[in-house]
Amino acid sequence: MAKLETIADVPDAPKKDSPGMYGPIVGAMIISEDEASGRTYTHRGGGRLPGSRRYGFFDNERGIAFSASMSVFSRERMNPRHRHDFDQVRFFPKGGENYGKEVLGLGDCIYIPENCRYGPTFTAEGCDENVRINLQFPGPSRRPYQHSYDIMRATEELSKIATIEKGVYRFPDGRRQDSYEAIIRHLTGKPVDYPSPRYKNYIVMHSNHHTWLPLEDRPGVSVKHLGYFNEVGPNIKLVKLEPGATLPSNTAPFQQVRFVLDGEIIYGERQYDAVSCMYFPANQSYPAIASPNGATLFVVQTAWTDMKPLPFCLI
Repeated sequence: MAKLETIADVPDAPKKDSPGMYGPIVGAMIISEDEASGRTYTHRGGGRLPGSRRYGFFDNERGIAFSASMSVFSRERMNPRHRHDFDQVRFFPKGGENYGKEVLGLGDCIYIPENCRYGPTFTAEGCDENVRINLQFPGPSRRPYQHSYDIMRATEELSKIATIEKGVYRFPDGRRQDSYEAIIRHLTGKPVDYPSPRYKNYIVMHSNHHTWLPLEDRPGVSVKHLGYFNEVGPNIKLVKLEPGATLPSNTAPFQQVRFVLDGEIIYGERQYDAVSCMYFPANQSYPAIASPNGATLFVVQTAWTDMKPLPFCLI
């Protein structure tokens, strides 16, 4: 089955969804929690709760494929051990999630490189729900990243010919396959092309153990440098704005996503609260951000299609 080329080709794409899902993305974009898509589809077999939000961001013509979401999971959530052909960064603002025998909770961040096996994952014991911010994007090998609507469509089509349990499809002939691998084969007619792994395992960052450092030439702004991976990112940081602080307008040679974790910011002439999400394309100016009462941002930066290395700290 041929892959859909543009979001306009999706027959049932809901127009109420996040504008970040459609494009064009020609400049800085911010989406509030209320404006984000509330569709709670999953190809892992359930457990995603209505509080989940999908922000985007996709623009095929400009090479933008950056999934940003906030997921809320119940105790029913269960993923088998698996891997992907893209990079992931996750941050946990509430609850807890098991990664094998390891439990990640409040303030923890995890980088899952392309072709890195992880799991099983499930909501931790004692937590009624598990909230995580999730970013998915092409890794250093730059394998193509599927649009979320392609994944939705393939999930719906596969549900008519197979059953899914705990992230694995069972087909009528008894064959079992990881749900992501089944979806990619359904969309492309080929198995997943995994790149050679750069890392043996995922990396966990305990942000509560990091120190806030003042950001040079930015009064009232401090940073926690959580991790810088590969020559092209991801570069992962927490940024804190004290009451009255401002991040000035700027232009960066890389793309970045910023989540408002707590507090509120003024972007343009409008106030945005948690959990709002910003996307800044590479080489495009973005406006100043002010915070009258203080705010904390979660920031992930990755190289643009030119694959130029990222500076260590440009906010």
